[in-house]
Amino acid sequence: MVVIAYEPIWAINTTKLCSQDQTSEAMRLIYVWVNDNVNAECASKIKRLYAGPVTETNAETLIKLHNVDGFLIGSMSCKPGFRKIFEIVLA
Repeated sequence: MVVIAYEPIWAINTTKLCSQDQTSEAMRLIYVWVNDNVNAECASKIKRLYAGPVTETNAETLIKLHNVDGFLIGSMSCKPGFRKIFEIVLA
């Protein structure tokens, strides 16, 4: 399995979140790039993770986006809200 995490450079170490459209488009472009530069089989198997600021407030919206398979959680994993994010993803 191939896992690719996406975080916009301008969101690193901030609380700035991509719009839903920006996130979906970035995830789509990852798929297209893998499809064009590796192969279709690999592209169909990749898991795309959103690595920007994820909280228990925005996780439910983000995980419902068509091209988002999960999250790469940073500092939030040390906070109580992480459990809620975990539950949202598993639901």
